[in-house]
Amino acid sequence: LDCLKYIRQLKERNIPVFFEKENINTLDAKGEVLLTIMASLAQQESQSLSQNVKLGLQFRYQRGEVQVNHSRFLGYTKDENGRLVIDPEQAEVVRRIYREYLDGYSTDKIAAGLERDGILTGAGNPRWHTSTVAKILRNEKYMGDALLQKTYTVDYLSKKRIKNNGIMPQYYVENDHEAIIPKDIFMRVQDELVRRRLVKVSPNGRKHGFSSNHVFSQMIVCGECGELFRRVHWNNNGCRSIVWRCLSRLQSTGVICHARTVNEEVLKNVVLQAFNELLGSKSAYQKRL
Repeated sequence: LDCLKYIRQLKERNIPVFFEKENINTLDAKGEVLLTIMASLAQQESQSLSQNVKLGLQFRYQRGEVQVNHSRFLGYTKDENGRLVIDPEQAEVVRRIYREYLDGYSTDKIAAGLERDGILTGAGNPRWHTSTVAKILRNEKYMGDALLQKTYTVDYLSKKRIKNNGIMPQYYVENDHEAIIPKDIFMRVQDELVRRRLVKVSPNGRKHGFSSNHVFSQMIVCGECGELFRRVHWNNNGCRSIVWRCLSRLQSTGVICHARTVNEEVLKNVVLQAFNELLGSKSAYQKRL
């Protein structure tokens, strides 16, 4: 017990503690005995109260009652009945985050854009972290649902809460409140989150994380060595241009590659031509599919 621990430390230095209400002097022989009994009773009462609170929360979860701290929840506030309702101005920020992510923006670029435009987080902070953006993208409450008991208290003394990885039961409530993000858009974002987490591995074992620097990033693969192409600003005898080159020709990858360098304008024209061909022969491609 912390109470007895500190009292004993003071007692070693001959420093008494007087409890006026209980008329206890910690330097007396009987003082520590009485304090031990009283501290044990207080701890048992605290444990009993903690168990009652846990049971109360479990009953609420089972009934599907959702409790959210809306003061730090971007996009929502509460009405007079305590139910979540959309905050129109903040909801536009949430929609922007989802839209930009599906448009190919990284969480870094989304956060930088929000800071540049002077938009505050749900907690009123002008600083946006990538983790804040990622949490918004993963929060099922934005599609109107709620997953209950994501975290739980380890013990009643430390009050420490940790992520619930299946130790405690969880409850999923569908259509609890009005959605800001349609379910199909939310699920597309979840698929994109998974796709970006997948690390691309070249034939020689090199790993490549997600990049959103350009529309063609990680999309052009060398037909000779299997490496990715990288965008390069080229200055050839004073003639500046933007080209795409195989990584094996830019870095030491352990592979000798003879793939040609491709001018970006040529690449754009080829992609545009392919799209036009696809749209022009839409019915034929649909039959093949």
